[in-house]
Amino acid sequence: MINQLMQLFGQTQTDPLGLILNLLWFVLIFISMFYGTKLQAYRSQKEIESGLEKLKKWNDESKQILLKKFKKYADKKETEKDLMLKLEDFLSFIAIAPVDLDPYGIVPKFDHIIDVRDNRFKHEVSQLAPNIIKDSPEAQNLENILEAAMAVDYIYRLVKHYLILGKKSKSYILLMQISMQMSLILAQAKSYFRATKAFAEGSPIGDALGPMVAGNFVRNISQNGEVEAIEVAKDTILQEVIFEDRTILIVRAKGPGGTVGKPGTAIKQLVEKHGDSISRIFMIDAGLKFSGDKVGSIAEGVGAAIGGIGVEKFYIEDSTTKKAIPIDAIICRQSLEDAITTMKRPITKSVPDIVERIKMGIRKRTEKGTKVIVAGIGNTIGIGV
Repeated sequence: MINQLMQLFGQTQTDPLGLILNLLWFVLIFISMFYGTKLQAYRSQKEIESGLEKLKKWNDESKQILLKKFKKYADKKETEKDLMLKLEDFLSFIAIAPVDLDPYGIVPKFDHIIDVRDNRFKHEVSQLAPNIIKDSPEAQNLENILEAAMAVDYIYRLVKHYLILGKKSKSYILLMQISMQMSLILAQAKSYFRATKAFAEGSPIGDALGPMVAGNFVRNISQNGEVEAIEVAKDTILQEVIFEDRTILIVRAKGPGGTVGKPGTAIKQLVEKHGDSISRIFMIDAGLKFSGDKVGSIAEGVGAAIGGIGVEKFYIEDSTTKKAIPIDAIICRQSLEDAITTMKRPITKSVPDIVERIKMGIRKRTEKGTKVIVAGIGNTIGIGV
């Protein structure tokens, strides 16, 4: 038998060590053939469980930050335990998208759902924090903290769901798919966790670039003079300045509370009001960068530079298309983490450059005597008028 095995593994002489190694190699091949998938599933399961521990830690810390901020404005008679139960109950809040089988009229439906959701958020915040002033910057910041904590909690529950489902169904493919994406999932969850801290501090985030540029542009043109701010849409203000014989209409969210306003609705109203006198629109927003791009680098182009579900973008595109008004876009490149966490220095340094690009664009691509809209898109947390 030994001689046959030696001949099978190419052994011509008695070599015990070589024979043992070849036998081990044969055993490994046998195990991989029959138990390889189970071993891969076990390895994937352990990787997911390790990642889930990090997600649970971030989720718990986010809830503690949330509890600390709400406790400051909550009913003094309410215990931390009761307040936490209410907060955890609201963390699972959902907004169901309208049916899109017939896409005609879908935008107003989305707009309605968003309005109902925002109103519900404001109501819940006022119930959980009755000592806070309604619609104040502090109340808006609490809404932002709540949304960031909801994102962390959702990712944690989703990964936990797939882990349990994979173990129950013994689906190694499902477990492997999650484990292979675990690093990306953790990076996203970490970004939202850090966003919770940034919103709790009330400091400007990377997405506040647009409103910051708009405010800087107004101060630069007016030489730091007082410029009246008129609320033209929900949490959205309009300022008017004169630049080289052109009327500049600056649109941005109100601030300094955390809100993005309704810039699309505001721009639509301005286009309908001023009509053909508007020669161009300049939109400034944060844009996701590629991994090799430099944070704070600037890109120029055309089109409505605005994120979100698409309702505000639709209003901008619809109104400008009817009047054939061109839109210029200026984007500051940043990652998801850069956009929702405290603003980094390279992003802050890009503001003066963007202001100069807007001025140059107005000089080159608009005529004197016309009106130009400059829209700073983004979250105004920590950014005042």
